[in-house]
Amino acid sequence: MQAHRLQATSMAFLLGAVLLSITDFVNTTVPCAEDSYSRILSKGVKLARLVNWTTSELIKTYQANQGDFAEQFCKMPMDNVPASTLYGQTSTERILNIYTRLKEFLPHISKVLEQQKDLQPPSCNLIPGIIGVKEQVGHLAHRVNCIFQILQPNVLVPEPSWPTRIPPAQNVFQQKVYGCVVLTRLREFLSVVVNELKSIKGSMRKKRIQLTSNNL
Repeated sequence: MQAHRLQATSMAFLLGAVLLSITDFVNTTVPCAEDSYSRILSKGVKLARLVNWTTSELIKTYQANQGDFAEQFCKMPMDNVPASTLYGQTSTERILNIYTRLKEFLPHISKVLEQQKDLQPPSCNLIPGIIGVKEQVGHLAHRVNCIFQILQPNVLVPEPSWPTRIPPAQNVFQQKVYGCVVLTRLREFLSVVVNELKSIKGSMRKKRIQLTSNNL
């Protein structure tokens, strides 16, 4: 049963990699201005959904590789992990918060990757899964940056100014808990991101329909 679960999860990650390779919404070399607003939002929603899905699959793989009671690790409290809450009164403020929070998650994902490389054998399918999610989160941050540039074309996106709270030296159990909490918080935040981007996309569609009706 355990081997079958790991094999199924590996196939899920392979599917995710294929999806990423055949879509163009992760190309961070294309300037934001070369895409229309509707395409940027559409790509943002699709990418957020994909990252949310692959993170959910990664958590399954992570737990399968941590031993007994691994599912309980994700539920333990931990202060030095980014929160999954979205802040901001306006769409622009929330988009900015999404960007800064994604950037805040990245070094934590890198730390989890570093720890798991020490804890797992080189052939473990968990390692490429973490690498893939880290890359996807970086792509999503770029896409959110593009959305912010459209909402505030004359404002540069500020980089997070506070130091990332990477935990100090941890024993093996603490590392397992930390990794599970990081990935769970990330998945929860990505679910919020998907809903926020869908909401913005819906609002802009209504505005376009209203403008078209007024011009008729």
